[in-house]
Amino acid sequence: MNSTSRISLQVLGFISLILGFIGAFVPVLPTTPFILVSAWCFAKTSPKWHRYIHDHREFGPMVENWRKNRSIALKHKITATAMMALSLTGAWLSDLPKEFKAGLSLGLAIICFALWLVKTATSSSIQRTPK
Repeated sequence: MNSTSRISLQVLGFISLILGFIGAFVPVLPTTPFILVSAWCFAKTSPKWHRYIHDHREFGPMVENWRKNRSIALKHKITATAMMALSLTGAWLSDLPKEFKAGLSLGLAIICFALWLVKTATSSSIQRTPK
């Protein structure tokens, strides 16, 4: 991998990691996809940051579960759906233009639909592997 690709992937990894952290607190921003993208970028460019994500108490199991099972834990699906619903409710109660509200509704509906199409992790599949 050339240095430009490596730097680009690292920048994307850090941006995704930051967005994932923000998404843990901001309802409209999803956490899981950003953390998965970040883990993928760091797997290719930075063993130190890849290890950081895998060892993180919240993000580690999420990444490990995706890597092994291509599934998302039910609690993450429910939380994401609830946050999207909360965000959408707030948008519709606001003075935002109807076109924006309609676009947001469509976008979040698509994201929610895609989220629930992904296999749901069973409790036995989300166990961390001992290091």
